Amino acid sequence: MLSPKAQKILEEYFNLPFDGIKGVRCPYFNNARLKQRAQLGVLIGKGTPKEIIEEAKIISIQYHAGLFDKTGHCCLHNQHTGKEVDSDEIRKFLIDHNLGVECSGFVTQILRAHFQETKKIDIARKFFIASPRYLFRLLISKLRPIENISVRRYCDDQNTKKIDWSNAQTGDVVVMMETGPNNKRNHILLITDVTSDVIHYAHARAWSSEGKYG
Repeated sequence: MLSPKAQKILEEYFNLPFDGIKGVRCPYFNNARLKQRAQLGVLIGKGTPKEIIEEAKIISIQYHAGLFDKTGHCCLHNQHTGKEVDSDEIRKFLIDHNLGVECSGFVTQILRAHFQETKKIDIARKFFIASPRYLFRLLISKLRPIENISVRRYCDDQNTKKIDWSNAQTGDVVVMMETGPNNKRNHILLITDVTSDVIHYAHARAWSSEGKYG
């Protein structure tokens, strides 16, 4: 099983802890499509649930969206339209402002909490991201490790090793490189629990058939 803190973060991605609104599932953020770089983690799909919520509040207040009051609480009714604010409207707001989580950010934030609680280590700072030959890149990766951990980094033999399915444990990952119709999609799953004959996993994903707000 995942550690309590890691399990809590996992659950919060599926039910973002907005004050006053329940049932807001964190949207999937497709960084490959938007091709954003050199941004804060929360703006490129790497944020924690709480960071996503805080950014949503900032955007709402800054641009007068009327979804949150100045204290950060969800409004029962949109301050401009008078329409009742529900989980669907909040989720649509997140999607319209490119707030969500992508697959490697999802896995990294949960694993980070899991290993901090169980092993007292910060795995985000254990990843090999850049060679010392590339000093600037190395410095950036040390200052902002989460933002620089991608599916490809998990696939690097310096960060992970292949194991047999029979040896899979909680906290292991399944990495898929160059999959999809055009062999351009990288994806990662997090193993959350293993029983005698079942491997349980979680991942951040979105199907094109669900549409923009699915």
